[in-house]
Amino acid sequence: MLLLLLLSTTAWAQVPAVERLQVQVRTHPQADTARVNLLNALAFEQRSTAPRISKASFEEALALARQLAYPLGEAQALLGLGFYYRKRNEYSLAQTYTEQAHLLFERLHDLRNQLACTYNLAYIFFGQGNYTQALDYSQQGLQLAEKLADPHWLVLMNAQLGIISTEVGEYSKARLYLEQCLQLARRYHNQSGVSQGLRGLGDLYRTQQKWAVARRYYEQDVLLARSLGDKPGALVEEMNVADMAEHQGRYNEVFAYCYQVLRQLRQLDVVGYLPWTQLVLARAHLHTNRPDSAIYYGKASLQASLRSGTKENIRDVSEVLAQASATTNSFSAAYCYQRLFTIYQDSLSSRDLIRRIAALQYGYELDRKQARIRQLTRTQQLIQQKNRQQQWLLSVSLVGLLLVGGLSAVLWRNNQQKQRAYALLEKQQTELVATQKQLVAAEKWAFVGEVSAGIAHELQNPLHFMKKFAEVSVALLDHDSHGTPTTDPASAELQQEIMAGLKQNLQEISQHGQRASSIIADMLVHARTGSAQRESVNINALVEENLLLASQIAASKEPPFQATIHTAFDAAAGQVAVVPAEIGRGLLNLFTNALHALETQQNQSAIGYQPVLRVSTERANGQIAIRIHDNGTGMTEEVKRQIFQPFFTTKPLGKGTGLGLSLAHDTITKGHGGMLQVDTKEGEFTEFVILLPA
Repeated sequence: MLLLLLLSTTAWAQVPAVERLQVQVRTHPQADTARVNLLNALAFEQRSTAPRISKASFEEALALARQLAYPLGEAQALLGLGFYYRKRNEYSLAQTYTEQAHLLFERLHDLRNQLACTYNLAYIFFGQGNYTQALDYSQQGLQLAEKLADPHWLVLMNAQLGIISTEVGEYSKARLYLEQCLQLARRYHNQSGVSQGLRGLGDLYRTQQKWAVARRYYEQDVLLARSLGDKPGALVEEMNVADMAEHQGRYNEVFAYCYQVLRQLRQLDVVGYLPWTQLVLARAHLHTNRPDSAIYYGKASLQASLRSGTKENIRDVSEVLAQASATTNSFSAAYCYQRLFTIYQDSLSSRDLIRRIAALQYGYELDRKQARIRQLTRTQQLIQQKNRQQQWLLSVSLVGLLLVGGLSAVLWRNNQQKQRAYALLEKQQTELVATQKQLVAAEKWAFVGEVSAGIAHELQNPLHFMKKFAEVSVALLDHDSHGTPTTDPASAELQQEIMAGLKQNLQEISQHGQRASSIIADMLVHARTGSAQRESVNINALVEENLLLASQIAASKEPPFQATIHTAFDAAAGQVAVVPAEIGRGLLNLFTNALHALETQQNQSAIGYQPVLRVSTERANGQIAIRIHDNGTGMTEEVKRQIFQPFFTTKPLGKGTGLGLSLAHDTITKGHGGMLQVDTKEGEFTEFVILLPA
């Protein structure tokens, strides 16, 4: 009997973890905390092989944990959902679930799960392009992992810091973090950590265009992922190998990998990587003189990328489609794809600028923290030195009571030592002040240099756009000149289309020239906000002047737009000391945005909608309040969180630089010590409130 029991126990231990948990969940239908724990454990095991089933298990565990008032089970389910939505690039939901889990784990004093939340939040901000916040969370996670001395999390946090440092261009730091990750993972036999380190090093060398080195790391990770049973991970690494093979010109290998991966991605329902696979296939077909196949896979990749909003994919596949269409003499399609490529290239260049600024800010913050640590260490040393001197003085004083004859000599010696100590302290204090001034100067010069580099870099894209349109115009003229004059209506119509295309190109060249000037003006204004002299002005007159200017601009557009404008100006508002040009520019930006929201809502709404803009001023509690309320499109919570960030815009690509609200916010808060508040509801209204010191 005992032998049978041992055999059955051994057989049960050999059953895969997922199957064991499925059996336990089925045989334990009771609605208690044990079922919550089983559901969370099952969902965690299924997160890679069956993500949608995993999500359903987490949601069931969350509902049951809340019903039972079981905070640990609720927090674990929330964190699982946070990881699920982050993997699907649905960052708003991922952030909401993860922050809720973090609050619960803080109340439970669960440091390891707090670390897991910090890890996920870093990748969420990283995916949204907020690199400064991502680096900050990663550093917090690494410090917590070192405090806990947890080998597993030390591996993960070093890998994460390496990946983010690669993205912001800190390649030397990235290599150190990733090599540390590999070293720790191998020391503690953490195979999944080894996989992360190999993949991170592959990405690092691919970013530096060292294709052969990157490929070696990816090939090692393919073998490791297969041995771990990580099918999605292995497929991603096979696509990395295919991508490197394409850059090396080894197209037979590209086709072999891509077709196999394409089939398995559909079987596993891991559709997030399909657009990338189709892009690599399209590029390989183009390089092997198969433009029709390149167009087929390119269109599929473009449609999926537009749905997911993956800008890099949209830019790259648009370039492939433009070249393939030109090869097949489809010049109209080539023109459209080339235009799409240039628009997204412009947008991604702005993201590169933000990435470089984030790296600069993060480096400055680290230097400032290190300087603060050095200052505290030096102060502590001075205190210890002073304490030792006081102790020595006390001893000398006690001896002096017994040895009155030697008191004068002892006091003279002590006085000399005090003078030297105070002189040393004064010298060190002077050095500290000088160091602080150097840090401030370094920060200012770094920002000036970054803005200058940004202006130069941003100008390249509009000028490149103008050059491309000129080339297409020449191509159209060449096409027209090789034709023979004819009275055939079809030929005449073609000539008219060509001339219309040339006219449109010239208009586009003009628009992008103006856009280049706008970029320079906006970025330079953003750099010098708050530098002008304040003047005492009538705030009501300043508001009314800029409101009139904004309405005139809206009425002069094609087609013209007019809204009902209600004003309520408080006569007690009176004179306020401001920089009129800067506050006026901020007001004009807010009025223009409000009128744009009203126009958009009017175009989307049914008959009967009345666009209304309400503007009022009020003096109360030592402040001037300026309210700007419109019944336009409103904003989502996600958009509201980002509106004051530089380069963020909801306008169509190529229509705005994303600096208007950022400039207005800096002008009011930093330049004038005021506040800029926003209240909004999507589809109903938006209200901005400017508060200035009276």
